[in-house]
Amino acid sequence: MTLRELLNQVRDELPGCELTSIVSFESGLSIAASTSASSDARAAVDAYDGEVHRLLSRVLVDSGLDNDIDDIVIKGSTRTLVSTPLGDTGYFWHLSTSAETTLGFTQAVMRKYHADVMHGVADLVL
Repeated sequence: MTLRELLNQVRDELPGCELTSIVSFESGLSIAASTSASSDARAAVDAYDGEVHRLLSRVLVDSGLDNDIDDIVIKGSTRTLVSTPLGDTGYFWHLSTSAETTLGFTQAVMRKYHADVMHGVADLVL
């Protein structure tokens, strides 16, 4: 299964999943993504969310907390954004859901697929 097919499977399994992508810490560019939105909308959301999480990651590194972080979560009234670092690959797995999906369920689905996503990213970039 390709990385994109895997992200499609995650999106299909998670109600309210608006976007799931693999994003570079350094550039904020996505190497794989799945969304039901148009490619322009996906790129805009991915770029914005990627920049927010890159800034948060830098704050965590500067404060010395980066090794203690499993997920970065931003919870709003209409959206939840979850980003999980993917080991030493230089990428994080980003997922955005609507308010209809709970944070706990989102994280459970991400844990279920984490190893497969890690292998897919490693196969693609390492």
